[in-house]
Amino acid sequence: MHVHAGGRSPNWVVKAALVVTLALVAAEFTAGKLAHSLALTSDAWHNLSDVPTLILSWVALYFEQKPPDHKKTYGYQRAGVLAAFVNSVFLLGIALYICYEGYERITRPEQVATRTMLAVGIIALIVNGGITLALAPGRGDLNLRAIFIHNLGDALSNVAIIAGAWLIKKSGQTLIDPLIAFLIAGLIFWTAFGIITDSANILLESLPKGMSLHGVAKSMLGVPGVRGIHDIHIWSLGSSSYALSCHVHIFDMPTSESERIGQRIREVLASEFGIHHTTIQFEHTHPPGDFHRYMPEPAPSNKTTDK
Repeated sequence: MHVHAGGRSPNWVVKAALVVTLALVAAEFTAGKLAHSLALTSDAWHNLSDVPTLILSWVALYFEQKPPDHKKTYGYQRAGVLAAFVNSVFLLGIALYICYEGYERITRPEQVATRTMLAVGIIALIVNGGITLALAPGRGDLNLRAIFIHNLGDALSNVAIIAGAWLIKKSGQTLIDPLIAFLIAGLIFWTAFGIITDSANILLESLPKGMSLHGVAKSMLGVPGVRGIHDIHIWSLGSSSYALSCHVHIFDMPTSESERIGQRIREVLASEFGIHHTTIQFEHTHPPGDFHRYMPEPAPSNKTTDK
């Protein structure tokens, strides 16, 4: 990985974020207990969920940078994807716990110390906002994007805490506190579900997000000398690393000419789709066997026509 966040290596940013987040979690748990604020306590849990995220991401960054070996021939690019998946599942559990605590607080309301809630909310916003800005340049990587989205959600929840503290102070309505907790839980659900979907897509070796099998095949068929394509497969090795294998039909020709066709196909795949790992097997087709096709074919329609 060659992503750099804010001019520094991702490892440095993740380490710094881990230390600052631990300090913030301790402050929010303490302030939440003293101020009787479920919103602050929920946000502390939200930030605490970032700790295993940061630890696993730190470990994943280390493994992602390791070169391929005789056992891991593609390297360790999926370490970060696996970390993102595990982190997001953990987040869903935290969100459910916050919803339970919110229900308990509605049935048994408590007075909230709004000054403490406001002060800690502002400090947390500064911390999470700073981490989010530091991670922004590296969010193209799924592992770093998981941390980026977590901290962006933290910063948004801090804005809600600040607004809630002001509203409670003005209105005296303590119901606002658990409602903010529900809002934070909703943010956690939303961010976790998106990351689970993206990471599961990679782990299951599905077609990369935003890529069309038909579109890739069409571009390959546009290369001069390519007569047909079949058994085409495309999958993700990591967050932004893709691989392709296929059979390509060409006419009988010298190896030097077929190599030029293969090189042109690789150039098209790299420039148009970012696919840099390719395995292409050539097969020869004689006239009149001139055809253009690719597999797997589109699923047949279930619609029937009336005669």
